Amino acid sequence: MWATHKKEGFTIVELLIVVVVIGILAAIVIVAYNGITASANKVAITSELKQWHKLFQLYHAQYGQYPKPSATPTTGGGPGANIDDGYCLGTGFPQSGGTKYCYAYSNTPWQVAESTGTILLAELSKVGTPPRDSAKYVYGNVVGPLLRWLSDSDIRLYSVYAPGTDCGSMGLGTGYGGDTRQECFIRLD
Repeated sequence: MWATHKKEGFTIVELLIVVVVIGILAAIVIVAYNGITASANKVAITSELKQWHKLFQLYHAQYGQYPKPSATPTTGGGPGANIDDGYCLGTGFPQSGGTKYCYAYSNTPWQVAESTGTILLAELSKVGTPPRDSAKYVYGNVVGPLLRWLSDSDIRLYSVYAPGTDCGSMGLGTGYGGDTRQECFIRLD
């Protein structure tokens, strides 16, 4: 009589089904992780921008005015001609050609060196501790955060986000937006 042997193991079809299911689950996890990471980064950037805002408000409450970054913003590493008197907030920005920039789009008229914020950091340190080396959305050398002193009645704190970010949903004003980045701001009042 022939003995019947029970086969043990999996068939190729069963193994393929398991591999496909694992692949689908991995794809779902990766998409969810990327969404969570992007959301956490957006929250970190917004939190830092609001910390800067609080420091400026504390300074204003104590001294009756906002700290003026410098008397001659376009000299000594100051912002380029098209940057609307921009000044870096913080440290740890990307370096290009030996200089660190919080905003360096394309060419010199649009560059703001990290050193422009030195006076602001010193002044704001009188009322609190400025944020340092935090999470930033980086598109080339356009990073933020930075202050734009457009006029004595229009002073804005900007940060840079991933394209398509809805500034209004975070309680922020909407600045430049395009395929590469979204700039959002808080206006000092």
